[in-house]
Amino acid sequence: MDENAPSLNKLRMIFADILRGYSICEFKDYEFYIKHLSHYDATDLDYVKEKQIKKAAEAGLETQVDKLKELEEAGLWSTKEESQREDLESYLVNLRTTKSKLFLSDDREQITQQIEGVEKEISDLGIKREELLGLTQESFADKKINELYIFNSTFKDQETKTPLFEKEEEEEMDIQELYELIRAYNDKLANFNAMNLKRMALSGFFLNLFYLCKDNPFTFFGKPAMDLTFYQAELFTHGRYFKGILQNSKNRPPDDIMGDPDKIIEWYESSTNAQEAMSKVNKEASGGSSIVGASRDEMQKLGAVDDSEQGIDLMKEAAKKGGELNMDDLIKLHGH
Repeated sequence: MDENAPSLNKLRMIFADILRGYSICEFKDYEFYIKHLSHYDATDLDYVKEKQIKKAAEAGLETQVDKLKELEEAGLWSTKEESQREDLESYLVNLRTTKSKLFLSDDREQITQQIEGVEKEISDLGIKREELLGLTQESFADKKINELYIFNSTFKDQETKTPLFEKEEEEEMDIQELYELIRAYNDKLANFNAMNLKRMALSGFFLNLFYLCKDNPFTFFGKPAMDLTFYQAELFTHGRYFKGILQNSKNRPPDDIMGDPDKIIEWYESSTNAQEAMSKVNKEASGGSSIVGASRDEMQKLGAVDDSEQGIDLMKEAAKKGGELNMDDLIKLHGH
């Protein structure tokens, strides 16, 4: 497990914030409340972004397209580099798709290294591009929208009714104070990153509740899907995904990866592909069969060998439970 992963208690606190729909943040000598935004909030800000782009144009800022043309004429950035960035992004998608279809650990590791290399190339090109572009209509609008996100989601009260700052205070705020506010805001919401939400979706305290709601967000959160905050919707989606993995996989994931969402996803993709490959081999061969390059230990971990050889017939056990097994059933069957 990642040594930087938050403690179980920390995950519980983040989960509580997600359920409430807000977080408490300390700033200087007082506290304020950060409202977790929803799709409705984001739509409102999209309208404002169009106004900000128009304002930037009136102020004489260039569009990104025009600035790229100037950079090319000056020999600082070329269409070749722009195409290279787009090609790398397409290549990255293909690499990830290829990885999802592999099951041997050596093959997946090789692809993983390629993915990391391509990601770095894309990142380096992106940094260079942004530095050369400087301030454009689009980046000006993005900057204003980011500030507006903060002002629109910070409140004095936990009911999130009283804005932290009045409009006049927002407009007259010292740039240093604004940067400090942005830093405090970002530091707090950094806890709600995708990896932590995945970890939460695999935690016992979440799954125990999630299994009771029968995949119904209204039952879980008490409101329609369209009213969910981004974090609530994302957590619920991860919950359904990992529940499906734990119920549908032939074997239980190895204990040493149970706290690592990425490794569980990788294990599930690998085991599914291995089982499909083994099924194909069995159809084409009689008697004992195996997959070239895979050790028996690896195939057992991936669930590509007959579980009856391990003393458990999951198909029969599933039939006893109405056709499917949940995570608790799998744990009991494997003696955990």
